[in-house]
Amino acid sequence: MKESAETFKEEYDLDLFMETSAKTGMNAQELFVEAAKILFNDYNRYKADRKKSDGEVLKKNNTNQPKKKGCC
Repeated sequence: MKESAETFKEEYDLDLFMETSAKTGMNAQELFVEAAKILFNDYNRYKADRKKSDGEVLKKNNTNQPKKKGCC
């Protein structure tokens, strides 16, 4: 069973594999902590990438707008 789970992890390029036991509670809390760390780091990377791309879009939009003449 462990081997098939590790194969699944590698096949789908997953970040985490950890054996757990619902019966004894082995690694249950640790699994949630590790999963939360991965999600937090992924979210921060997403925000940073989004901020970069938003900045690039803003720069492009500012340079492409025609300059207004007069008061209106």
